[in-house]
Amino acid sequence: MNLSQVLRVVPTLKITTETSGTRVRVQDRVNLTCHVLHFYPAHLRLTWMENRRMIQTLASPQATRNRDGTYSLEHTWQAEVTPEEREFACWVVHDEQPPLKANVTLQGQVHKQGKGRSVQPYKLQGPLQRSEPGTRIRLTYTSSGFATPQVTVTWLKNKHELPNPQTSVQYSGHTYNVTSSVLVLLTDDDVFSHVICHVEHKLTLFFQKTIGLDQYLRVPPTVTVFQSSTSSSLVAVTCLVQRFYPQNVHLTWLEDCHTLKGAEQPTFKKNDDGSYTLENLLLVNASVQGPERVLTCMVEHEGQPPKRANLILSTRAHTAYKPIGSTGKFMSSSMSTWGHFCILSGFQKVLGGGRA
Repeated sequence: MNLSQVLRVVPTLKITTETSGTRVRVQDRVNLTCHVLHFYPAHLRLTWMENRRMIQTLASPQATRNRDGTYSLEHTWQAEVTPEEREFACWVVHDEQPPLKANVTLQGQVHKQGKGRSVQPYKLQGPLQRSEPGTRIRLTYTSSGFATPQVTVTWLKNKHELPNPQTSVQYSGHTYNVTSSVLVLLTDDDVFSHVICHVEHKLTLFFQKTIGLDQYLRVPPTVTVFQSSTSSSLVAVTCLVQRFYPQNVHLTWLEDCHTLKGAEQPTFKKNDDGSYTLENLLLVNASVQGPERVLTCMVEHEGQPPKRANLILSTRAHTAYKPIGSTGKFMSSSMSTWGHFCILSGFQKVLGGGRA
């Protein structure tokens, strides 16, 4: 056997930046290069994200073969520098393994104006991690350099004013600094929702920016499995992953705790509410004799604990569906529970001469 058929070399990632000058200023353009180094086999998927929002995906980018037989590649994304801090991330999914990530943060310096005085950049910040519906997140606006304290900050979600914002105006030297924050309750349908931060100075519009709540939202999926017969020997097993956001998920098929290959490419569908649904089909040879076969669809989403749906394979001619330990359609188990099940199954096979 050629060992390259069973070998996997996990890539290493890094992002480098290239600018035209020594300082990064607002409206400069910066080349961000994602370096994916020394991996095998060659196929992978690369995705660029800005503040956790997808901006570009490459299904199979061109890679260069190294002398040791591994592969490396580089891909560059050009970004415009803004006063607010932004995170750019390069995500790589290699050989259907959990995604890898490298990230970099960009924030520009504002050009000085007048007699040595500079216009301070504003900051409009939210949480660094996504949250599930039902969570209240805090959005914060800060700025400085106001000549007078007559500053008002209004927050609106979908054109409705948010209650109880906390705004303070502090005197500092010869100017005033402003900080304002508000709590926003996330809901399932906030993929298309937005918040407007509206700032007035002496009754004149000074600043206004719209924030999409989708960058802070994580809607966990529900996972089910079902089977249908396609012939006397083949059984089609489908994993249905419903109503999740954002789109990035990693799906793995297991049989008795061992990874299965040969599933079709997942089919994504965008729902009307902005969430996603995924279907993945696996053809199983049901004529193989042996103990009762347990198939598991395991779904990883946004770094959260995996969700699983389990199925005992039926060889009957008609459609069959028999989840483990559940009277409903599926059972979602935790990592520790599933690990105990795998260990117990292994002991039962040893003690029982191969029967689970």
